[in-house]
Amino acid sequence: MFTSAASRLGAAAIATVAGLAVLAPAAQAAERAPADTAVKLTAAGYTKYLTAQGTPEAKQVLKRFLALGRGQQTVFLKDLQDRRIYQAFQGRAKGTLGKSVSGAASYNKEVRFVSKATSVVTKDKNRTATVRFTVTEQIFGIPVTSGTITVSYPTAGQGPKKLTASAKVTNLNAAVAVKGSGFSAKGNTAQNSWVAVPQVKSFGKPVQKKQQLSVDRAGFVGSLTTLR
Repeated sequence: MFTSAASRLGAAAIATVAGLAVLAPAAQAAERAPADTAVKLTAAGYTKYLTAQGTPEAKQVLKRFLALGRGQQTVFLKDLQDRRIYQAFQGRAKGTLGKSVSGAASYNKEVRFVSKATSVVTKDKNRTATVRFTVTEQIFGIPVTSGTITVSYPTAGQGPKKLTASAKVTNLNAAVAVKGSGFSAKGNTAQNSWVAVPQVKSFGKPVQKKQQLSVDRAGFVGSLTTLR
């Protein structure tokens, strides 16, 4: 989870990290799977991985994964370690303040990328707006990876004068480990980047993602894209 403190527009956000490591330049070698890593992800390995997480999200995914038939579990695991699917995992949302928007794109018959944005404006003197933008990869309707950016800012007067922003990546894909590579809140935009580092040889090379959310007095635009 990557979180910034409230920051003046145009000033660099102060980011802290909890639970995920930040990639420093000297750590680029960590973007490759360890030499002794498994060749591919198995049902037993994935079950062990989810059990070890111990989070409510992991417990729910484990329950739903075990409820799948053997054939579906095989497809599910194949999709988890398919680099082409992770590269295709992208999304976009655009809307006006006070309204929510959502949409989904299908990669194949079992994989979908769901984009959702919610926005509310309070009745305080600053007319504070809070926008939350999330993109989630689902396999058989089970969420395996999601990225979220949340921003809050005053809309009264001339518009945003300060931006409070945070970002979070929830990874329940045992084929990769998520490493943060940069978070910032500058101008009217919050941006978060991360690298999916292979944990099984079948995944291949790392994949880098960038998620951002731009806001103004009228609305918002959010996107998740693949950098490489």
